[in-house]
Amino acid sequence: MKAELMTKSLRDNQSGIIGWGVALVASVLLQLAVYPAVRDAAGDFERLLDSYPEAFKALFNVQQSLASGVGYLQGEVFGFLAPLVLLGIAIGQAARATAAEEQNHTMDLLLAGPISRTRLLLDKAAAVLAAVAIVTGAFAVVLVAGSGVAGLGVPWQDLLAAVLASAVVALPFGAIALLVGALTGRRGLAIGAAVGLALFTYLLDALSVLATGLRPWRVLSPFHHAGVNEALTGDPNWLGLAGLLVLTALLVAGAAAAFERREIRS
Repeated sequence: MKAELMTKSLRDNQSGIIGWGVALVASVLLQLAVYPAVRDAAGDFERLLDSYPEAFKALFNVQQSLASGVGYLQGEVFGFLAPLVLLGIAIGQAARATAAEEQNHTMDLLLAGPISRTRLLLDKAAAVLAAVAIVTGAFAVVLVAGSGVAGLGVPWQDLLAAVLASAVVALPFGAIALLVGALTGRRGLAIGAAVGLALFTYLLDALSVLATGLRPWRVLSPFHHAGVNEALTGDPNWLGLAGLLVLTALLVAGAAAAFERREIRS
């Protein structure tokens, strides 16, 4: 039953998975194709970068010269693009996991079979993880293969570590969407809560570089613990990533407990 339910969930959401995956891969290919021109015009881009306000650089994760492979990837791929897509997949798929079934009045059909509510939710969560893994895998293959052609000069191990960190940081927010959906049965509320929290914690981490008063609070941000920038420079925060996985597991367990006890709308 587990494989069947996972397959059904992935099939039901395949258009979203393909859409997000194609968008990410196409955008990464475009950024890689542009890099040689950026590298060759390093002086012009340095002057442009110096003209940016510090707040802009913090928000878009511009920490090094765009002419360097690491700096270019930080600003153009891992600063905004990759997290946005992976968050979109995790949150969107998780919000649909139970809430969409209720709103479409198909939950009773699923629960009519020999499966508990807890098992159903856990299988749905596994399908969300599989969707994130599929797109992350495509992202990793394209980035590693394309970086050599573009001449980024970033070791493949560091690229894979940064890709992994980008995927892991999306998982707690997907779990939050799953939890809110399990508690309320409302897909829109699940998406709104997860997106709002993701935006808040992203800004908290990004702006803590500029505002000293925010720095003690950045420990509340999953983006801080994911350490994508550090992973890209060869120093991944494995402890922080493990902590995010533990947090995800706890949120999923909470979602299962809430879904087990709540009255399902027919």
